[in-house]
Amino acid sequence: MLEVRQLCKSYGGRQVLAPASFVLPPGQCLGLVGRNGSGKSTLLRLIAQIEKPDSGDVLYEGKSTLGDRLFLRKQLGYVPQTAELARELTVSQQLALWQSACGLSGPLPADVLELLGLEPLLKKPIGALSGGMAQRLSIALGLLSRPEVLLMDEATSGLDQGYAPLLLDWLEGFVSKGGSLIWCSHHPQELERLCGAVLRLEAGTLIMETQEDI
Repeated sequence: MLEVRQLCKSYGGRQVLAPASFVLPPGQCLGLVGRNGSGKSTLLRLIAQIEKPDSGDVLYEGKSTLGDRLFLRKQLGYVPQTAELARELTVSQQLALWQSACGLSGPLPADVLELLGLEPLLKKPIGALSGGMAQRLSIALGLLSRPEVLLMDEATSGLDQGYAPLLLDWLEGFVSKGGSLIWCSHHPQELERLCGAVLRLEAGTLIMETQEDI
């Protein structure tokens, strides 16, 4: 179980995330919604430890995850809103680099490559990828370690046509098998399909809603 306790963040004296707390059990998807600038990406980046919170904690199975590299590499998968890739590498090199960082060995997982259509792109330089191709690679990096918790920030935005339904099918299976998912999206149909409850951010303040409130 993932537990967020009183996470907050300010920039330049302006609070962008008021103390936020919630629990994400196994086998559940929480939607994350709100206007642009409401703090959604900040919340996910704090959980993924891309940024440090001003205060608060994130616990997994009752233990703090702050500074826990094993949790970040093997149990947490994070897909940012904008793909963060090394443009000088090929697709294969980027995947292998992240696989190594996660402490994994062996060939790249064929099912992830197939899901996101990456096999034909493996030798392609990342700098030559289209936006949709880069998004597919970014999602693959989030899935590579077979995480137990997934944070996905507008994952279908800019995704090549035809891949969004495949991804949503995969995510339904992930949750049904006990995975935990936070799904940030502006698309009501995606939220209705995946999420049992919704976290709404308004001016940095977190509000819990039921699926019927989406």
